[in-house]
Amino acid sequence: MEATDTTETPEGGSPSGTYIRVRWIAAHFDVGPSTIYDLIDSGILPAIAIGRGTKKALRVHRDDFEAYEQALLSSRSTAPR
Repeated sequence: MEATDTTETPEGGSPSGTYIRVRWIAAHFDVGPSTIYDLIDSGILPAIAIGRGTKKALRVHRDDFEAYEQALLSSRSTAPR
């Protein structure tokens, strides 16, 4: 498994690892982390849990993040104005 990017905000560009932190995604979309957790809980944005017990952290695979972002962009371009 590749190392996860530790960048908390997208200001430095895209994360370098295969798995992306929820906080990075939230900052990228300019929403709170709870919004991203809601997307994960609803199954819209797949994520994996890393760690054990109460110290688990959720990460989103880069491909899943990019697919979700593309879906958002596509829905915006086809929405009536």
